Amino acid sequence: MLLPIALALTLSAADAADAPCAPGRAVALDGIGTPQDELLRAAELVGAAPPTPRVILRGGAHEETLCASGAPLPWTLASVPPPGPDLRLRGVPVRLTSVFNSRYPSGADDGLLAAGRGVSGVLSGGIAVRWRFVSAALAPELSASANEPFDTIGIGPGAPRYANPYYGDGIDLPQRFGSEPFSAWSLGQSYLRADVANVGLGLSTENLWFGPGVRNNLLMSNAAPGFPHVFVGTSRPADVWIGDAEAFVFWGRLSRSEEFADRSRPLVSGLVVDLAPRFAPTLTLGLARVFVQKYELSARTLLAGLQPFEKNALPGDNPDDNQLASVFARWVFPASGFEVYGEWGREDHEWDLNDFLREPDHTQAYLLGLQKVWRTGPRWVRLQAELVHLQEQRPLANERGVPVWYTHGANLGYTHEGQLLGAWVGPGADAQTIAVDVFHGGGRIGGFVERVRRNDAYYWAVVEPVARGQHDVELTGGARGLLLSRRVELTWEAAAAYRWNRDFRWSEPNFRLGVSLAVPVP
Repeated sequence: MLLPIALALTLSAADAADAPCAPGRAVALDGIGTPQDELLRAAELVGAAPPTPRVILRGGAHEETLCASGAPLPWTLASVPPPGPDLRLRGVPVRLTSVFNSRYPSGADDGLLAAGRGVSGVLSGGIAVRWRFVSAALAPELSASANEPFDTIGIGPGAPRYANPYYGDGIDLPQRFGSEPFSAWSLGQSYLRADVANVGLGLSTENLWFGPGVRNNLLMSNAAPGFPHVFVGTSRPADVWIGDAEAFVFWGRLSRSEEFADRSRPLVSGLVVDLAPRFAPTLTLGLARVFVQKYELSARTLLAGLQPFEKNALPGDNPDDNQLASVFARWVFPASGFEVYGEWGREDHEWDLNDFLREPDHTQAYLLGLQKVWRTGPRWVRLQAELVHLQEQRPLANERGVPVWYTHGANLGYTHEGQLLGAWVGPGADAQTIAVDVFHGGGRIGGFVERVRRNDAYYWAVVEPVARGQHDVELTGGARGLLLSRRVELTWEAAAAYRWNRDFRWSEPNFRLGVSLAVPVP
């Protein structure tokens, strides 16, 4: 469905960029998915900001550049001075986000916020500093949730009461975070880094975002809080003759929730690279690979990203490695105000080349999406469409079985603090989203429709033989907007959903209301 739309929009000559982009003023950003982040991505499509890979993102305070003579933005972004020898301080906005769910938990890319039933909220803010080649930010987060009761599935004796009912000890993804109201805190989008000769290194608790997706990514998103990690990578795209390339390598520790029996902290590490080819500078091609392993500081664990993709080339059956890998692409067409992107991944090594050629779809997942922006005077109209597919609907011939995305035994499931590191829709799920928004001088207004089908691997293995057609499916429609007043931001979203066969037992509606207030810090 997306391919014909993509071709039609690509061929459109409307809204051509006025001129090639020359670097202009730098603007301040913080967070992933904030109004500024959304505006900058849309600005790339109309020549107001230079096309960048935008596939290796971090959630902390940073700067991006606008085009010197590009299309005017619907609203003004705060400028920051260029790097220099003097100490520079700037505040990270104080942001209070609150979410209300009427019947059952519902949340997406919301980081530390665990949006249970009732009212939940998260407060963040802080300060960022830069001196010569050193930069840092202290931006902690504090969350709280009423965590009101709702129907859950009973768990057998010996397991935590609200543990995941489908995958046992394969993933720390609880139905509910205990039976009482709770609070949590973290260092949030804090970091300390040094950038020398286009190499950045440091330590951080920021959220990471790998891939081209807007609503989901296969390997890394901000659906969970950021985890502590050390990193090294390029500070900006580097000229490698055939194009401009970026690279990012990290090592960190994951934590488990109280609703998971094994509270040990596994090691997570990853490698991401991307390339904008010289022949097509607005095209980005990339590869990401992430491992969750039992904590051990050794060459085997620290260099896991360099191990072969073929399982028969590894010693043993590597039961202590949970590998996820993907390839992705994003192509921006500023002359048409359009971008198309996609990602394809696997949750398991292939055994050998013959195995891959016979069953390339073994544990596969994929994501496809597009964005189109029309300039109508001072307003921009944006269309978004995205689908993600994380499920296997049939057993393959491979004798290893069919692992479910994000699950793995030996406490190697792909979560942090009980929330998913990858696509928020979760194991064995798929989703389709369509949204339209209008950007104007006072903010943004729009709406969306989204369909999510959950735990389909479990459905085909357990439910379908006895209750054919009883998928767990949620359909949501909502309105959303942004109001601006003297750099104070009020973001809101109101959505009504109906979920058929939630957890394959109950059908019920849910009303979700989210409000976020951001106040700049001098």
